[in-house]
Amino acid sequence: MEKKTATRKLFDGTLYWPSTLTPSDGLDAHPSLREKVVTRVAIIGGGMTGAILAASLTRAGIPSVILESGRAASASTAASTGLLQFSNDIMLCELAERIGEAQAVGFYEQCRQSVAMLGLLAEAAGSKGAALQPATSLYAASSDEDEKRLLCEYKLLERNGFPVSWGMPKSVPASLSAYKPVAMTAYGDALANPPLLARTLLRAAVAGGCSLYENSPVREVKRRGGKWTILAGEGEVTASHVVVATGYVPGVAAAAQLKPILRRTYALATQPGSVPADFPADTMLWETARPYFYFRTTPDGRIVAGGLDEDRPDPTGDETFLADRSAMLIADLSRYFPNAEFRADYAWCGMFGESADDLPFIGEDREQPGLFHALGCGGNGTVYSTLAARMLLASIAGEKHPLASLLDPRRDAASSGSPSSAPATRTRLA
Repeated sequence: MEKKTATRKLFDGTLYWPSTLTPSDGLDAHPSLREKVVTRVAIIGGGMTGAILAASLTRAGIPSVILESGRAASASTAASTGLLQFSNDIMLCELAERIGEAQAVGFYEQCRQSVAMLGLLAEAAGSKGAALQPATSLYAASSDEDEKRLLCEYKLLERNGFPVSWGMPKSVPASLSAYKPVAMTAYGDALANPPLLARTLLRAAVAGGCSLYENSPVREVKRRGGKWTILAGEGEVTASHVVVATGYVPGVAAAAQLKPILRRTYALATQPGSVPADFPADTMLWETARPYFYFRTTPDGRIVAGGLDEDRPDPTGDETFLADRSAMLIADLSRYFPNAEFRADYAWCGMFGESADDLPFIGEDREQPGLFHALGCGGNGTVYSTLAARMLLASIAGEKHPLASLLDPRRDAASSGSPSSAPATRTRLA
């Protein structure tokens, strides 16, 4: 018998993305579960991960039900900064040293394919570009020592066919190239409006037959005669597969041994129209330092920037402390654009999770058949969610995905509960 774990506060401060949503972007309120329902796949969690899973299952013609404890497409989804990249917080060259080049390249390739698949999924769901748009990533060396690491990264990516080039593109401002002269450019990434993307995918899933139940916290999950029974809200769901899609906090006792390393990080959105005129609108930047500073643009001309990881799990509720961290992020941003003026119109602190080996927990629980974990620990959460959808479809079809062993939720790293010897690698609220 498995019971739901306690909920945690996921963010504090003022979020930017909800302010961008219009009435037409809304998601109709859905009822709480008050009946007995039979389906093939029950998804616990109605955030970005649940939305991607449900949309993918619907496209594959597989019946599903989403159980969300509160309002769907909110919570940590609204706090995400929406940078989607095939590159990961752990460099390919470093991952190759740990697990071998072939396996590391395979993981990166699956992430690259997942970014592309999410674009197709969003297009099929009716997104007209506001929810998700193609983007270019600039990866800047933070020190002389990091220049060698970044060159190694570029060579390994280029040799294995990834879309990268050496140096800053000519389209960026001269001040940026002067401040960070050593950089790599990656193509084929994306920028998202996270709650809009999640709502778009949820609407498409529901239109295709998926049932969404809001305000239906899971009380109990148990297995009976080869089927799973989930008690949620005031009702019950019977399914052959259960997917735990509850973000950085596992959410049910079946996932209790998965112990993400919880930390907090900071983000802000500047005033509209503050993006320098000579900076490309479809571009994001991140640094090789760990933890790293990063920023992206928005359709209304803002810059969303973030970083300053801290080894504390709970988001700060201290407005003065948050204002201080925002000032630090503005100072970092101003070093890239010394002639621009920025202020933080929105600022927030959010919780994130890492794994001890810098890889997500995705896959069927080898000790409990039919229980699938989709816990995207790390800075590439939305990309990992798409990867989880692909792996789930393979699992339902009785196929073994190429990454099944590497990302096994019960691998040794999942139970260690402590960071690897590598420095902290995460800052993006993804």
